[in-house]
This record gives sequence, C-alpha cells and structure tokens, in this order.
Amino acid sequence: MPFFRVMLSGTGISIPSEDGSAPVVGFYTTRDVYASDVEQATTKATDLVLKHWLPGGSYATVNQGAVPTITLDKSWRVTFLFGLFGRKPSGYVFYPHE
Repeated sequence: MPFFRVMLSGTGISIPSEDGSAPVVGFYTTRDVYASDVEQATTKATDLVLKHWLPGGSYATVNQGAVPTITLDKSWRVTFLFGLFGRKPSGYVFYPHE
C-alpha cells in the first residue's frame, strides 16, 4: 500500500480567542497516512483529525461550536521513503470568520 499526504479543512467550530478578538471558526491541517487508495486515505486522515475534536480529544474542551465538518482539499501519493521517514505533519492552521 502507498502513502498519501492529505490536506483537510474543518469548519463549524468556535474557539474563543485569548485576546478577545473574533473566535476561530475553522482550520486547515495535513496528515500522512498509509492507505490503498485516495478514498481510504481521506477516511483515515479524517478519523485522525476527528479524534482531537470528539469528547476526550485535545480540542473538545475549548470548542464551543460543533464537531468540525471535515472537507478534503487535496490528496496525493508520496514516496515510500518519504512516508516512512519524512516529517509527519500534525498541527493546525486556525482562522477566524472573515
């Protein structure tokens, strides 16, 4: 099975900002997964992200909105060596309502 890099976006959240400005309402994130095809890669990456937002997850307590709706932005195959030894993306880029 090949490795895939999957870029996802999430909407429907509401995280208050620390400085009192507009709350965060969405995010972008990327995950690397081992899957047989793009559809399976998207499902695996989505599941990895949702674990952070469901009850017990690291963002569940601060999120005052809904569990995010996850959308695939882009997905592509990466080489076996890159997938195995490359840096694993795991962070989020958050954005407020514009």
